[in-house]
Amino acid sequence: MLIASPNKKEISIPLEPIINDSLFEQDNKKNEDFVNIHPRTRGQNDMITQVFGQATLFDTNVDEVLSIHITRSNKTLTCEAFILNQTVFLNSPFVGLLDWTEGEFPTCITHLIELAEEKTGCTALIVSLDRRLYKDSLSTLLRAFMYLGFEMVDPVLYGQEPGYIFVGYEL
Repeated sequence: MLIASPNKKEISIPLEPIINDSLFEQDNKKNEDFVNIHPRTRGQNDMITQVFGQATLFDTNVDEVLSIHITRSNKTLTCEAFILNQTVFLNSPFVGLLDWTEGEFPTCITHLIELAEEKTGCTALIVSLDRRLYKDSLSTLLRAFMYLGFEMVDPVLYGQEPGYIFVGYEL
């Protein structure tokens, strides 16, 4: 039984013209990224100690932390990250997700994925979400990450503290 014809019709889709190159350049000046590598300061406020606890593989093997500052239009995100075994572990900078305008969250996540992929050469990106910070918006945040291709990571895999949820993305 033939359901559809194998011949496809050509459709022309008009593309939007570039309005003004100087606007694009001005927009790029607003979009600044800073990634600083610095020695890890162990203690209670340490991201690794908070997420994984003390005397773990992560606590003993990670000596440097990345501070990431991303500015897109009117939002500046700041987060910490570290790299272990070809994986970038990033604490979530997305508090107040419901206050974002349409398209800002996916754009920011896509940029973080590109940053991790191009600058680190790693094979995976793990974002840690602190349940306490996202009481009202946790399900919305998880759906947003999954929509962009992230998957929830089994807590047994990395042994994070019970207050944290991991979502992962293969680069």
